[in-house]
Amino acid sequence: MNLNNSQQLQIAVVIQNYTRIGGAERYCVELTERLARQHKVHVYCQSIGTSQSKDIQFHIIPKRLDKPRYINDLLFARWVRQATENKFDIIHAHARIPHANVQTLHVPCILSRYTEISGLKKFLRYLNTAISPRMLSYLWLEKQQLCTKNNRQIIAVSEFLAKNILCSYPEISQNINIAYPGIQVDSMPEVRVSSRNKQRTLLNISEENFTLLFIANNYKNKGLGVLLEAIHQINDSNIHLIVAGNDSPEKFIDQVKGFQLTRNVHFMGVCEDMNTLYPAADALVHPTLSDTYAMVVLEAMAYSLPVIVSNKNYCGFSEHLSANEAILIDNPKDSTEIATHIKTLLNNPKHCLFLAKNGHKKTQSITWEQTLEQTLLAYGKSLAGNKHV
Repeated sequence: MNLNNSQQLQIAVVIQNYTRIGGAERYCVELTERLARQHKVHVYCQSIGTSQSKDIQFHIIPKRLDKPRYINDLLFARWVRQATENKFDIIHAHARIPHANVQTLHVPCILSRYTEISGLKKFLRYLNTAISPRMLSYLWLEKQQLCTKNNRQIIAVSEFLAKNILCSYPEISQNINIAYPGIQVDSMPEVRVSSRNKQRTLLNISEENFTLLFIANNYKNKGLGVLLEAIHQINDSNIHLIVAGNDSPEKFIDQVKGFQLTRNVHFMGVCEDMNTLYPAADALVHPTLSDTYAMVVLEAMAYSLPVIVSNKNYCGFSEHLSANEAILIDNPKDSTEIATHIKTLLNNPKHCLFLAKNGHKKTQSITWEQTLEQTLLAYGKSLAGNKHV
């Protein structure tokens, strides 16, 4: 079923935290605001951390308890079902709920933790799961999510993630779609210069300092520890590192002090407006161990920053990158390799400019409008098999 431009749908978008902080959350906000330009959109969430579009109706699902998290997730799924089931043309979930007819996944499926290992390790993991109410709950929710009931459509945000899902749930192969994240850079060049000067002054970073940017909501998994080791190996006081994201710096403070990098590493915490941070940096480093897409890489390239990022075995977006567009890390656990890549940028301004130019060009063909288009195609497929619409 193809949706025409005049057709207006009643859409429920489900996500626990409606905010621009975090890749999955920002994806949801950007897509939802574009959906609301044509369709009647309701958002069901537990918290709102960004401005509310006047075109969207928001509904807060109460959060009775923070921990254990899996209990909250189960309650959220139950109450959202009561509030939305059979009341909308499309229920589009960016969260673990069992009744959506379109489900976007942003992270690897839980079952892949078992399908991608074998032998004793697999047996022990299953044994541990058998006595874990949390893991049993998540596996049950995921099984309810990733099925073809009522012609449910599954949207993965990258080919990397689609392969991960199909490895564990091959029976949904005819119902899986891919809708990559988009990019939109709003600030004009003069605004970027102003942001750069303001942030560097605030952090006591001079224009001569070579400044790296690291953004993540899970510092350990995205490689902050190995990045600090790499900077320590280079031993150049001219290098500064800006760290941003929703994670605690306390786990890395001792490492920073031990490497005598206290003056050179700047923890920013949560920063909703990333437009102020990208211009302050000279390069982005993203030595992730696992990333289904990595929107921060796309955004950094849109700001004409050269990027050092884990290769396609670890990062979904790297599927689309060549050595002419970014420096690709073969082993994100190898601090020596990362240090070598940083020195390449530090000592070769022409190569920096070459990567920045090619990377920026790459982003010009990636838009949120394409994400919207692919999402609407998935809606059409779902509605084609949904007789009550």
